[in-house]
Amino acid sequence: MDAAWSGAEQPLVGIVDSRTATSSDVKSAASDRGATTVRGDLESVLAAEPSLLVTAGEDGLSAVARAQPGVPVLPIGDVDGIDTVSAARAPAALEAVLEGDATVRRHSVLGLEVEDDGSADDTRSADDDRSNRTRERALFDATLVTDEPARISEYGVASRGESVSTFRADGVVVATPAGSYGYSSALEAPHLASSIDAVAVSPIAPFATRTRRWVLPDDEIALTVERDEGDVTLVVDDRSVRAVGVGSRVRLGVDGALSTVVVSDDGVSTNGE
Repeated sequence: MDAAWSGAEQPLVGIVDSRTATSSDVKSAASDRGATTVRGDLESVLAAEPSLLVTAGEDGLSAVARAQPGVPVLPIGDVDGIDTVSAARAPAALEAVLEGDATVRRHSVLGLEVEDDGSADDTRSADDDRSNRTRERALFDATLVTDEPARISEYGVASRGESVSTFRADGVVVATPAGSYGYSSALEAPHLASSIDAVAVSPIAPFATRTRRWVLPDDEIALTVERDEGDVTLVVDDRSVRAVGVGSRVRLGVDGALSTVVVSDDGVSTNGE
């Protein structure tokens, strides 16, 4: 297995604080296989430059993906779309990983940039324009959604500079292959394999019941709010990021990947593909 700890005399396992990922059994398992551990919040763990991370839950994985650690992660707990191990099996799984009995799987991460409409002020400099942009990263999905129930806005989707569709709906979701197993699947979007360089795009409660879902290349995607009948919010991996108004554009495309370790061991519980 080509991994950061391969050949290391004493790998450093970073355990990101959580109720299921910080048990003494996990630390003991690391010690039994000649590894040292560091435990704490994500920032302090990454500062120690670990060769492997252990974290739990969807929120934990999402935070790691935003931090771009450059090392693999052993994920614990139920996470739709990503192979995980249960908390009870975490010590055994970590031992297997440190022994080299695991594989590394890469999950695409989307980079997002919100470009606010600058047409109202033509005197703005290029620096002003750049400062008026919001940048985010999404491991699972990015959503534009109308805040107030029963208020329908009009959204636009474009791919590689070409319009795909405009539609009236409560919102629109762009899901990575991992995210296609989560909320996107409730919208009847297709499940995507992690090996596919694509995203699933789905309207939320479209006004026209025959509105399509799309599988699009995972680069040069753009979402726009064509008309709003209420405040529209950008939500990234279940985090409300900011309001997006008419004339603004959300650009999306793959920006790296998160690597997770997969343990094929009898009794290890997995989720996803």
